[in-house]
Amino acid sequence: MAPVQLLNWRHGWHFGPPAPCVLCGITTPLRSDAKEPVHKVCAELWIAAHPGEMRFVSNAPKGGATTDHG
Repeated sequence: MAPVQLLNWRHGWHFGPPAPCVLCGITTPLRSDAKEPVHKVCAELWIAAHPGEMRFVSNAPKGGATTDHG
């Protein structure tokens, strides 16, 4: 399995009404860029298990580069 890539999902559009995660089924307010309800950690683990696929992406950091992931 590839190393886990931490996603930057700090923008407000990554939140919505609670809905079942598309990967684990447990309720989450988080949304992917495609508006899929998904936990950030579920998306990060999916990315590690599916290298090269672009289902979940990280957003550019606000105000410059940072190593802090939200």
